[in-house]
Amino acid sequence: MTGKRGRPSAAESLARDERVVDVVIALLTGEGFEALTFDRVAAEAHVAKRTLYGVFGDRAGLVRAAILRQHAYLDHAEEESADLRSASRAILVHLLGDEAVGIHRAIISAAVLHPPLALEFYDEGPGRAQGFLASHLAADAPVSPDLLFTALLGEPHRRRLLGLAGPLTSGEIDAHVDVVLRAFGLSS
Repeated sequence: MTGKRGRPSAAESLARDERVVDVVIALLTGEGFEALTFDRVAAEAHVAKRTLYGVFGDRAGLVRAAILRQHAYLDHAEEESADLRSASRAILVHLLGDEAVGIHRAIISAAVLHPPLALEFYDEGPGRAQGFLASHLAADAPVSPDLLFTALLGEPHRRRLLGLAGPLTSGEIDAHVDVVLRAFGLSS
């Protein structure tokens, strides 16, 4: 008897799509944007190319799925971050991680040839994170959300993007958040 035929169940489709996004993220973070081909993704995710085209459309659709998953951390952070410090920390913990840094590098390398992907990355990532920070800032805060976001990422993020530093420890992230918030008069 051969394997099951017909349409996959909703759970099977979801598992397949998650497996595809796992492969996309692995390729983007490990080898960069140019390594992302339908042949590679299909082979490594054990999915037909026809299915990839049907679900994701094109290469931009594959990257879009990775971007959306990468920045979904904000959904959880919104529920768990009661104050500006915890919100700031949630952003740094995520964006200084290997996966986020790898995807950021891949998007930067593709930005000139794929401006819509760069814009979507910005809107879903930095833009959304700045909105998240804004929701934790007082109306009369001495700093704008975009400036706070820039200061929070700052040199630690730049060094990670350039491969000059590894991930920060939890203590290093805490210390960095505290220094930035104190510099803007947002904590004692």
